[in-house]
Amino acid sequence: MTTAQDLFAQGSHAFAEDDYEEALNFYSQAIEVNGTHVEIFLKRSATYQKLGKDKEAYEDAVHALELIKEKPSSDVTVEAKAQLRKGVAAFHLQDFQTAKVALEACQALSPEQRTLASWIRKNEQELAKLPKAAAPAAAAPATVTAATPAADVTPVVSAVASPASTPVPAPLTPAAHRVRHEWYQNDTFVTISIFIKNVKKEAVEIIFTDKALSVSVKMSAGSNYSLELDPLSHKVIPSECKYEVLSTKIEIQLKKEVFAIKWGSLEGDDVNAGSMAAVSAGAAPAYPTSSRKPKNWDALAKEAANDEDKADGDKALNQLFSQIYKDADDDTKRAMMKSFTESNGTCLSTNWEEVGKGTVETRPPEGMVAKKYSS
Repeated sequence: MTTAQDLFAQGSHAFAEDDYEEALNFYSQAIEVNGTHVEIFLKRSATYQKLGKDKEAYEDAVHALELIKEKPSSDVTVEAKAQLRKGVAAFHLQDFQTAKVALEACQALSPEQRTLASWIRKNEQELAKLPKAAAPAAAAPATVTAATPAADVTPVVSAVASPASTPVPAPLTPAAHRVRHEWYQNDTFVTISIFIKNVKKEAVEIIFTDKALSVSVKMSAGSNYSLELDPLSHKVIPSECKYEVLSTKIEIQLKKEVFAIKWGSLEGDDVNAGSMAAVSAGAAPAYPTSSRKPKNWDALAKEAANDEDKADGDKALNQLFSQIYKDADDDTKRAMMKSFTESNGTCLSTNWEEVGKGTVETRPPEGMVAKKYSS
């Protein structure tokens, strides 16, 4: 019988390959086998987020926190991770008050969590956009008199407990799941291309840490695009990472901490890591992309080169003449040059004994007449 750990490992492998539907399938099977494993719920929450299913991502994070409460652990980083997942999901559901509480709880437990500072800042920016009239709502219970029925304050409590209850001026991330990104690498950099057209530079916020990348883009339609890679499969040097906003895409370069290491995936545990030198010396390198059916670009380049070699028409004839001339002796070369030049390109002979006797006449093809060129 397949164990929950086996299914979890298969799900993590699919997640690393950017096959989120397959990862979701494995994580869900693992939960059916063992519904008390906190880490599986957290990974499924992250997978739901990648698929744009923010409500499900929120529910899995909340369930993970409930499991932690039932069986407290001395490792506070797990609870911090669950609070972070809850905060991120609440942010995408536009419940910024709930996100604030969760992110602050994460900060209290483990302030070194990667991308935490970025999410806190993003959430504070959204809270600042809320109507001023909404701000006193949290303090409303303090002004209620003893005669006020308890039912009058119930809406205030539910406003904090239920996700997506806080009004906001603009939708968040609906376009994120329509944006494509791809990546490739060399010895020094991993390059990520995010294909969004006509983005203003001031609308792009990118944060680099040694093991995470956070990208936020304010889209022209009023929504936000977000790409969170946490953790990256390998460490990078944040101070030497860079990005450029182009007319057709945003190009990000991550400086590898370990020179010439071959990344097998962008995010999570990299079981396919290797050496770029080994790739160069041995088998043809693979170029990872967001496509689930990667192309062998080297094979395509070789095929294109072969197609060029298979010339036809005048090109094929010229290639044949060049080959003959290259391998010919001196008399043959003289014959070819003399016959071709004197006949105005209408005759090519390799017989010097015949060509050397006199001028080679112009011999136009049948049905055509040779005329002298006059400038």
